Amino acid sequence: MRKVYTLAVFGLLILLSFFKSYGQTTIDAEFRPRSEFRQGFNQPLADGTKPVFFTLQRSRLNFNYKGGVVSARLTLQDARVFGETDTKQPATATSGSLGIYEAWAELLLYSGTSFKIGRQGIQFEDGRLFSLSPWSNTGNAHDLAQLRYLSPGWDLQLGYAYNNQKAYNADTSYYSVSKMYKQLAFVHLTKTLAPGLDLSLLGVNEGFMKSKADQDLYHRYTTGGTLQLKKDKQPLGFLLTGYYQSGKSAPTVDLDAYLLALKATYTFTDKIGGIAGADYYSGSESTVAATRTNTFNKLPYGVNHSFNGYMEYWATLPKGGLINYFGGVNLKLNKKLSSDITYYGFRLAENMKSGTDDVSKNLGSELDVVLNYKFSDETAVQFAWCTYFVTDGTKMLKYKSTTVDTKFPQYAYLMLTIKPQLYKTPVVADGK
Repeated sequence: MRKVYTLAVFGLLILLSFFKSYGQTTIDAEFRPRSEFRQGFNQPLADGTKPVFFTLQRSRLNFNYKGGVVSARLTLQDARVFGETDTKQPATATSGSLGIYEAWAELLLYSGTSFKIGRQGIQFEDGRLFSLSPWSNTGNAHDLAQLRYLSPGWDLQLGYAYNNQKAYNADTSYYSVSKMYKQLAFVHLTKTLAPGLDLSLLGVNEGFMKSKADQDLYHRYTTGGTLQLKKDKQPLGFLLTGYYQSGKSAPTVDLDAYLLALKATYTFTDKIGGIAGADYYSGSESTVAATRTNTFNKLPYGVNHSFNGYMEYWATLPKGGLINYFGGVNLKLNKKLSSDITYYGFRLAENMKSGTDDVSKNLGSELDVVLNYKFSDETAVQFAWCTYFVTDGTKMLKYKSTTVDTKFPQYAYLMLTIKPQLYKTPVVADGK
């Protein structure tokens, strides 16, 4: 089988050389092993429990084509944990994740307007609601159709998806893929208000089946936008975000929630920068009726790693919501070495109970220290050490008790990223 794959790739390279006059073709790869030490990742580690060390690896092979009318991408991906298969087991072992990350084609309909269909990653702004999720070992991608309009100062995207688990002869099956919608529609508009200042608006409609017995859809609506200032020659930048959610969070639960967020950056010198901000995720009071919720849903299509700390204690928001305030520094130590140091503080937005006990609003804090080193344009390494300062509020939400003895929370990783370009259509001189 390995010989077949090798011959197929070699044959494809020969074939591509005959089409060099029709468009630009590139083939590139990504090799990204990441070793992690977890002693309290996601929640404090109880005494008597051993910390864990493991290595993940994501490998991708990307085929890209860009012509005058058609663009396309095919990305093959293998995501696995070191040692999950024995040394004689083939790469297609079901315990790993070998498959297609992206496979789409985009057709230019007329100037500025295009239609894209297939499995594709979606990234809006900072990735809070929709992200390629580059940190994840598998990434995020959706099976959908997208219509896009681009012109100077304008970017409009319309997307629609309708999911099934397999091909049926009658629409009577219950769609039960975890954390996935049966139906998705979104509209995203970005308008450049001034050089370096962009306003983005997003509306999302997710439809989920109620149950096996009642397969009608209930809908969750998320609307809002982002105002972003980012200008190379201006030291101040910011990202102001607001979203409102309505509809249903479950078949019988009405949703009324919101998110407000501000992130500001300032460049003091060419070597030192600062960052500060706060996120407010609305929550439900302990007295709210069971048929209502005011807890914002982050949507499972965004990236957790970029928000609320690298240790992901609050990747799933508490029922009482969350207030996250943060600040830090960015250091450019030299042309290749940089560092980010960020401190986070967490509090409940609303009073909350665990059983009959009140939960302290103070949920603790986190410190993340990151080092980045760029060997070359193709190769980079990242190291991080993170710790969480646990409070009674943390223990109540994670263990429903304040008396659980835990180890000092630590999380560290070392990640190597290599992205070589394997092939690019040769440049052909005019007349040759």
